[in-house]
Parts: sequence; C-alpha cells; structure tokens
Amino acid sequence: MHTVLRAVDGLNEWTGRIIAVATVFIVLFTIYDVGSRALFSRPTDWAFEVTKQLYALHFMMLGGYALLHRSHVEVDVFKERLSARGQALLDVLGYLVFFLPFVIVLLAYSIRFASRSWASGETTYGILAIPVYPIKTVICIAAVLLALQALATFARAVTVLLRGEERAHVA
Repeated sequence: MHTVLRAVDGLNEWTGRIIAVATVFIVLFTIYDVGSRALFSRPTDWAFEVTKQLYALHFMMLGGYALLHRSHVEVDVFKERLSARGQALLDVLGYLVFFLPFVIVLLAYSIRFASRSWASGETTYGILAIPVYPIKTVICIAAVLLALQALATFARAVTVLLRGEERAHVA
C-alpha cells in the first residue's frame, strides 16, 4: 500500500513540475500579444486563444499537485487544535462527505463533456478555430489525478485514525 501511495504522490509531483512550465508560455504569449497590440496596433489572431487553453491546462492539471502539498482550502482554525487522530477523523469525514463525491461527479460529467466535444469536433469561436476537445479531455485527466491523490490522502488519514501513526507525506 505504501508503494501505491508513493506512486500516486510521485505522479502528481511529476505532473505539477511539468505543467508548471506552461506558466512560462502563458507569460511569453501574453507579453507578445500585448506588445503587438501596443507597438504595432495589431493584436495577434492566435495568442489569446492559445493562452486561454494553456491557462486551462495549467489550472486543471495542478489540482492533484495542490492536494499533495495540502494547498487546497481547509479550516485550519479548528483542525490545528485537534490531535493527529482528530485531524484524521475530520479528514476522513470531509473526504467521504464532500471531496470524493465531488471528484466522482467531476469525473463522470467530464467524460461526457469531452466525449461530446470529440464527437462534434468542437473548436473555439475565434478566427483560428482551435480544437477544444483536447483541453476538455484534460478535465478528465485532471479529475483522475485529483481522485487518485484524494484516495491517497484519504488512505493516509484512515491509517492515522486506525493506528494512531503520524501522517506519512511524500513531497
């Protein structure tokens, strides 16, 4: 079990580091577009569309990475006052009631969403008509990464709850 949890952590860590590079391209394309607009009074036909898709990729794919590093919103005011087991119980309940159902719904709907986009060959409404189905597929991939990290975090919380051990976290 420990090997599987480490593999999930490693997958999300690797994904986060790779996808973070998209930020560089978002900045470069934005600077290029703004520069073209300001210096030549002519915005590009493609930079805004490409930047939107890169931002979507960046935002969605980093959900599992953020969960791995506990960067999602928590109510720490109450949680920090609890023992390790109390925190684990709160995590287990929170994941069962809120997080895991959300991820299941996200995954189910994103698969349908992406399937329809692929079936119709959906494109953007811009001049270039950039294909949208790859980025809609990213929603499915992001949901899987988020679900895997949620299950890993949940499993660790259950272990703490049952055994009283401190949290094992690999980052």
